[in-house]
Amino acid sequence: MKVSALILAGGQGSRLGGIDKGLLRLCGRSLVEWCREALLLQSRPADELWLSANRNFDEYHRLGFAHIVHDQSPDFKGPLAGIEAGLQAVGTDLLLVIPCDVPVLPDNLLEKLLEKLESGAQAAVACSDVLHPAICLLRQSVLPVVTHRLETGQLRLRDFLDAIDAAEVQFPAGSFPNLNQREDMAPMEQRLQAQHDGILTHFDRQGAAHMVDVGHKMESHRKARAVGEIRMQPATLEMINSGQHKKGDVLGIAHVAAIMASKRTADLIPLCHPLALTHVGAEFVTDEAQSRIECRVTCETVGKTGVEMEALTALSVALLTIYDMCKAVDRGMVIGNIHLQEKRGGKSGHWQAGQA
Repeated sequence: MKVSALILAGGQGSRLGGIDKGLLRLCGRSLVEWCREALLLQSRPADELWLSANRNFDEYHRLGFAHIVHDQSPDFKGPLAGIEAGLQAVGTDLLLVIPCDVPVLPDNLLEKLLEKLESGAQAAVACSDVLHPAICLLRQSVLPVVTHRLETGQLRLRDFLDAIDAAEVQFPAGSFPNLNQREDMAPMEQRLQAQHDGILTHFDRQGAAHMVDVGHKMESHRKARAVGEIRMQPATLEMINSGQHKKGDVLGIAHVAAIMASKRTADLIPLCHPLALTHVGAEFVTDEAQSRIECRVTCETVGKTGVEMEALTALSVALLTIYDMCKAVDRGMVIGNIHLQEKRGGKSGHWQAGQA
């Protein structure tokens, strides 16, 4: 069975002085971004991702949420109204609902809730130390019940779940830390920081390698510059500079090699995403005093992930090409100091070598 996930956000935020909790930032991210990551890391991920909000649509679009629904009623009737909008909009049989103020989820949440529905239940609701009505999995068949309760003013989510005989699914105590008041912010921030410190994004929670899902990210202009060098005998450098190498223009061929390599990065680095590059440039600077050639490669794209690996791969292959063309006369050449010098674009913005 296909499942859509719906994050409930963009409400009144009455307990936080009217702040839209979905956009509240903790550890450098908004709460909805933390929720999205928790959903993407599920052992059984949802097939679609939706957001329910009644305001701040532009901000949510900028965060990469392509599917946004809003209540049919303008008077903030609460989570049941968001659930109605979600059930009406999604194209799947099942809807997983989570609130934006629970940014940490067990990675088997959907898997365990789904087991109850596969056993015949109309709905399943998460329970740890207490019942969590806003964390539930619903069949499309409950939509008429949702609409009727909204029309008759029966807005309490827990009463709705009782009415459809939702099955309770037990999770360990503390599985769903909730951010309801300002005093909850500091402990939540500490938990998020502790959870994500040192996590490598190319490994899932079971330690298996995977290609990072960037489908939710917004496209932006991205640029990376990598630098490295090759050291050689003075006579080798003179041969390259004078154009006397019998194989031809060494640096010209290395330039072409850099461009070709940048376009094949995803074939060489297992977990890289294939990118449509918009620009690749290679520059070679000879240093006769130290008998070396410095290579600088710049790559650019408009996309959902960065071009650092393309720049580093292009740089490495350019330097290897110089070695290959000159090894007959100087096998002692040394390639080194390959590093990323600068990157721009994406959520992390501008970075330069030497920054933390």
